[in-house]
Amino acid sequence: MKPKTFTKRELARRLHERFGFSERSMYRLVEALLEEMKTALERGEEVKIVHFGHFRVHYRRPRRGVNPRTGEAIIIPGARTVLFRAAPTLKALLHAQE
Repeated sequence: MKPKTFTKRELARRLHERFGFSERSMYRLVEALLEEMKTALERGEEVKIVHFGHFRVHYRRPRRGVNPRTGEAIIIPGARTVLFRAAPTLKALLHAQE
């Protein structure tokens, strides 16, 4: 069975229930938070959220690959990507639920 997806809208709804601010305000808050995180990553900064984890930009080097359709050897270009590493407290929480 596929796990349920936790969306920005769902996060805004839960924040609305928890703090009593309008759902629309909470959605704008979530949007602003994610925008700030994205901007920090674009600048090459690490985004660290205590007891949750950290996000950082990682450069993936070019590598060899094979075109599955033709079997031709190709070079897959390098690219910047985002890595997430969970904090020890989050890892412990998830392992405790197994």
